[in-house]
Amino acid sequence: MTLKGYVGSSEQRPRWGLGDLLILIAVAALIYGALRLAFGAPPEVTGPAIDLAPQALPYYAALSVGRMAAAYLLSLFFSLAYGYAAARYRTAERGLIPLLDVLQSVPILSFLPVALLSLSAILPEGVAVELSSIFLIFTSMAWNLAFSAYQSFSTVPKDLVEAAQIFQLHPWLRFRLVDLPFAMRALVWNSMLSWAGGWFFLMAAETFSVGRRDFRLPGLGSYLQAAAQAGDNRAVAWGLVALIATVVALDQILWRPALAWVERFRIELVESEDAMRSWLYEAISRAWVVEWALTHFWGPLGDAFDAALGRLRPIRGAGPAPRARRRLGWVVILLLLAGLGVAAVSAVRFLTQVPLGQWQVIVLAAGATALRVAISLAIAALWTVPAGVAMGTNPRISRIA
Repeated sequence: MTLKGYVGSSEQRPRWGLGDLLILIAVAALIYGALRLAFGAPPEVTGPAIDLAPQALPYYAALSVGRMAAAYLLSLFFSLAYGYAAARYRTAERGLIPLLDVLQSVPILSFLPVALLSLSAILPEGVAVELSSIFLIFTSMAWNLAFSAYQSFSTVPKDLVEAAQIFQLHPWLRFRLVDLPFAMRALVWNSMLSWAGGWFFLMAAETFSVGRRDFRLPGLGSYLQAAAQAGDNRAVAWGLVALIATVVALDQILWRPALAWVERFRIELVESEDAMRSWLYEAISRAWVVEWALTHFWGPLGDAFDAALGRLRPIRGAGPAPRARRRLGWVVILLLLAGLGVAAVSAVRFLTQVPLGQWQVIVLAAGATALRVAISLAIAALWTVPAGVAMGTNPRISRIA
């Protein structure tokens, strides 16, 4: 496999360039703006009390699953748009992929105080905390899905692309009939990984305290943290049981059927012998209600949607002239650079107020964090690589796992 399969181009790129500098300036400007906004947060916030009774766990589980679902839908739409733009537009790719690499390297706990304090300064407390929790879960899901979408959209087989060109499909139909089906299997598998990351950071996303500000939401994450702080081992055990039961239920109700459904998008000349099966998917796919809904509701609705989007942008000749598009692009770029420049200067002034002693502590802490991450990555690779090889080469193990 060539380098093009990963980054969309086989040309060697410089390790450092103007694009990288602009990305760093943009990230610094965004952080500065969020911090300045966070200064307006309420000086004291009191979170709700968490009921440690086992009877409250179903309600808390439903709240956590709802936040996870909202964050996942936001991550999915973001990933499809981001990956498609990076895969289809070479100019955008040069900035979007390095920016995505920077963002996915930032820990969720780094987004946490900025998001919470910023939103609490401009929104009602309840709305701000809920949106902050969803945003933080989003940051643990989105980057993996975005890389998956980009890689899939960049490696669509040439025969499928040529078929789309022969039939003169407009951009939306090509996306729906060619690009998205080819990316579907990777998106579903990576969606499972993204949900696993969301569960891992759920406790941090539902409970956070800074000074006299206690941001807390009822859910499985806050339940487990409250039980641990209270030293209630029984409540911790009940919380873990509820979390495991929720994950297993989602696997049987959502992910197994999804994996069985995406088998139809597998590009192979012969049917696979180790295809994923799901009892729930087989039962639903044979239901008369589902067939009726697909025939009389979903099909006509999809045709109308395709027709509406097709009229918005004809295939060729409807856009502005190339010279006009270039001029408009330069104007947008200049405006963005001007805004980023002003924000960057303000950010530098803000950072110069940090004492030198604190910078030394920051550098040492960053080095210690990098060392821990490297050790954790090495330990993870020692067991995940053999496990992945075993699941990929043994269909029986794959079905069990």
